[in-house]
Amino acid sequence: MQLLVEALYSYAQESLVSQYLQAVEYRRAVFDIEKDWEAFRSTLTAEQGERLNKLLSRNAEITHLEDEASFCSALSMGIELGRL
Repeated sequence: MQLLVEALYSYAQESLVSQYLQAVEYRRAVFDIEKDWEAFRSTLTAEQGERLNKLLSRNAEITHLEDEASFCSALSMGIELGRL
């Protein structure tokens, strides 16, 4: 069952999620935050930049796990609703 969930999650990430993120508001928010990150990073020393990158990487791992948990929860709900 885990392989099926992983395959569905990968498919959703690669093929479906982008359809939901086409809103102008989303693209504008991404552009703005990238610009702000660039400005912020330009104020850091090399060591501070490395530390920040490590923290952001760890945070991204946690976010990925949360996304997978949300996906599995939604899939589980969908399966249960399909049984009704």
